[in-house]
Amino acid sequence: MKIRLLLLTASALLISSCDAGKENTNAASNDAAATTASAADEDAIRGQVARWLELIKSKDAAAIAQMYTEDGAFMPANAPIGKGRAAIQENWAAMMSTPGFDLTFAPEQIIVSASGDMALDRGTYRLSVAPDGTEQIEIGKYVVVWRKVDGEWKAAADIINSDLPAGGG
Repeated sequence: MKIRLLLLTASALLISSCDAGKENTNAASNDAAATTASAADEDAIRGQVARWLELIKSKDAAAIAQMYTEDGAFMPANAPIGKGRAAIQENWAAMMSTPGFDLTFAPEQIIVSASGDMALDRGTYRLSVAPDGTEQIEIGKYVVVWRKVDGEWKAAADIINSDLPAGGG
């Protein structure tokens, strides 16, 4: 009787350890799928950044505003917040109308949420303007919170600020 009990116990332990192995395998495959999805989302966001930079070069404020969610917010340095696409378009149009305007930016880090519907993009920018004919350069950092809307990444919140000390240095 004791031998049977030992065999049953050993069998139960062996079966449960096999099930645990299956759970670990499933967890590993789920992690791999999430990593693949996250990488694809990061690539999609980088594609949106490239498109955004093209629209800046062409000074297309209306198309830039469409890169934002309907309730998005653009928070440029030293200017009022633009809430909603109409205000965002006005902010971008005003900024891009500055003589000598040139803006580039690049993500340093993109983190996609585990749910895959939001992401954080943190990076740096370089802005050049020449309102009085003399070039002024500003270097700074930005954060964009991206939200996936109908399968497309849109900027929900976009904030920039200068590395220069208050008053422009």
